[in-house]
Amino acid sequence: MNMKESTKRENKVIKYILFLINPFFGFFATFGDLKSKSSYVIFLSFSVLFGICFSVPSGRTADFTGDGAVYRYRFDRMAEQSNDDFEKVYNEYIQFEEGEKDFYVTAVSYVTSRFTANYHWVFAVFAFVFSFFMLKSFRFLTEEKDFTNSFYCFILAIIFIMSNSIFNINGVRFWTAAWIGVYCIFQIFVNRDNKYFLLALITPFVHVSFFVYLLILVLAYFSKKSNAFWFVMFLISFFVANFTQDLLKASESYFPAFISRTISLYTDQNIINQRNEDTLWYVKIFSFLESFMVNFMVILFYKNRALFLHNKRAYNLFLFLIVWMTFVNFSSAIPSLGGRFIQMSLPLIAYLWLIVFIRERRYQNLLVFFLIAFSIDFIYALRSILKVTEIDFYISSPLYLLYHYLL
Repeated sequence: MNMKESTKRENKVIKYILFLINPFFGFFATFGDLKSKSSYVIFLSFSVLFGICFSVPSGRTADFTGDGAVYRYRFDRMAEQSNDDFEKVYNEYIQFEEGEKDFYVTAVSYVTSRFTANYHWVFAVFAFVFSFFMLKSFRFLTEEKDFTNSFYCFILAIIFIMSNSIFNINGVRFWTAAWIGVYCIFQIFVNRDNKYFLLALITPFVHVSFFVYLLILVLAYFSKKSNAFWFVMFLISFFVANFTQDLLKASESYFPAFISRTISLYTDQNIINQRNEDTLWYVKIFSFLESFMVNFMVILFYKNRALFLHNKRAYNLFLFLIVWMTFVNFSSAIPSLGGRFIQMSLPLIAYLWLIVFIRERRYQNLLVFFLIAFSIDFIYALRSILKVTEIDFYISSPLYLLYHYLL
């Protein structure tokens, strides 16, 4: 065994020991080598522990209004239901009748409730599936030869992971579907592995809005040679933000009942206006900055598209990004569509930046500004993590946490 291999083995052992003392020690130790398999194992274990320690009331309260409380309440009720009750819900779903819009949370809750009434188990499952696809996507970034332990690669890693952080098991349906969707995008457009269209087909099962994602995925795949057309559409999309809202309203009656209900909810002008009124002024400013920076990045990539010529895999992903952001801009007036789907562009931008600009000193400061634009989302995620975890998550060993929350 040479010196380099010996050092790697020692670092791996140290990371595991630190993790067993305290999850945060092991978690921070992974930052020194984000490429290694041991770092991924620790990151996955840390995420599952977060799910285990995720603590919310059963139903929304004045102190906690997050979706996680609803999922706990649904799990608590599921534990009291019979197999026949679940079969009825399932039949309604597959027959597109009134009832569930999607089925992932219901299915996981039902299976878990058959052996325990402890809701920490179901959030552990949510966290595992969520972080599994997050890390499978993240490997596309870290396994590139240009990814190093440099400051700017570290920023790219933060942008990639924090675009959809582990806290988002609080809204597990949409955000789990988002990581599955991102992973499929990388496989189809970077690795050119079309069998991942089959995996993409399950995303509406996780969250009903991903029927739209499937449409964009197919549209982008079969129009890869129309980059000039899509760039023109991308520019036009800035000025017609209400287009998708009007189109969905007009076509609402042509969809099955469970999709029509979703469209009606997403396009309800009273709900949209109420959300806008409830949004603080500085949040609106940062939302504008986020949208501006993402669109500016797309324009910058297009301007420098000649740099993609040496990397066909990245070029395919870039073409998908143009189509994706065209849809995001068209639907930006609908917070539940454009307002959330824009987050799925961040891992794509981080990867493309690594391929095209990581060696371009002239754009390095722009990457810092990009991080600042999204800083309010990252800060919100960190504050929210504190709200759903107790002090023992930060000071205890994994063995204690497993015993305390699961047994």
